[in-house]
Amino acid sequence: MNLDIYNQDIRLIDPICSPVFKVNGKRGVLLIHGFTGSPHDMAYVAERLFSEGFTVSVPRLPGHGTNHKDFLNSTWRDWVRRSIDAYLDLTNFCDEINVVGLSMGALLATVVTSSFKAKKLVLAAPAFKVTDWRLKFTPLMSLFVQYREKEPPVFDDPSLNKLAQEYWNKVFIKPAAQLYKLQKIAIKSLEKVESSTLVIVTQKDNTVPLSVLDVIREHLKSEFKTVVLEKSAHPVTNDVEKELVAEKIVEFLSN
Repeated sequence: MNLDIYNQDIRLIDPICSPVFKVNGKRGVLLIHGFTGSPHDMAYVAERLFSEGFTVSVPRLPGHGTNHKDFLNSTWRDWVRRSIDAYLDLTNFCDEINVVGLSMGALLATVVTSSFKAKKLVLAAPAFKVTDWRLKFTPLMSLFVQYREKEPPVFDDPSLNKLAQEYWNKVFIKPAAQLYKLQKIAIKSLEKVESSTLVIVTQKDNTVPLSVLDVIREHLKSEFKTVVLEKSAHPVTNDVEKELVAEKIVEFLSN
């Protein structure tokens, strides 16, 4: 096997990006992170659920949490396959399984739930609709450019700075085209979802508009509950209201 593609920039996955699997009873929860994210974004909610008696699984999606070259070589099929595998792994430990997804993870959670009939579904800042109108043009744009550089955010945490240098200092065109394909598939999958559903959105989301609720109402046949946050930015499971988000998810999945 030729491992030359794994150059010196690829090291062991940082601990904050490592997948989580913690067994604590027969009620399971699969938590799926978003586009350019990592299990770190779901860690707080997962730990809270674990403390409440749930077995939790937070997979690391292919291409995420390593480097941008991995990301450029991953596709929506890879992300769906990993999500399905993680769901099936949980069936070996749990009698019931719930699925929680953030942003693109909510799209994956919808696809999984529509196929396997999870007991409950939580869609956090679900990317069925995004504010960036250029997304629909990415399949064409990706034929000419894979990404463009931008100024990365700066963090006190070295692990987050490493992720920023690999993922958050670029506008990814090629992976965004994969996200666009997944978005269309997930919207169709909504029509097959029969599980009780909780949708969490935030007024300060610059990525997913509140009008995403209209998309869900149009395509989801069953009723759903909604939580509208006031202070959080897009990554609601890992932002200033993460305690409230965790509380709402625990309450929804426990009842």
